[in-house]
Amino acid sequence: MNIRLSTDFLTGLLFCGLGALAIIIGSDYPVGTASRMGAGYFPRIISVGLILLGGVLIVRSFLTETEEVGRIDPRPLVILLASVLAFGLLIEDWGFPLAGLVVVIGASLAGRHFRPLETGLLAVGLVVACTLLFSYGLGLNLPHTRFW
Repeated sequence: MNIRLSTDFLTGLLFCGLGALAIIIGSDYPVGTASRMGAGYFPRIISVGLILLGGVLIVRSFLTETEEVGRIDPRPLVILLASVLAFGLLIEDWGFPLAGLVVVIGASLAGRHFRPLETGLLAVGLVVACTLLFSYGLGLNLPHTRFW
């Protein structure tokens, strides 16, 4: 059997690997029962679902003709990881609004077409919506800037 590196095959492997890793990491958490769920119940259910979905994708890659994986561009991955890292570093000292702007703009920069006006409006809109939802709607204490 000739295994092609198709998008379905690689995505299935990724899902199976993430599901197995989550089960291993959460193996120390008590699972409980369906009527009295423990801390590990929901993560285990999600992990099993990921593994099943990955298995379906792997089987599908053998049965249907899917596109092969071409050249992988590392630029979007690096930009996304850098923006998430910047969010984590900025949120404590500079607050949620600035950190949220950084992560949204970083995600937009990772795409093929960057439009500054649309990105700015989207970033401000998402930060305002998240602040209203989490701080005022749910009453969570988000870090705010000293100037905010």
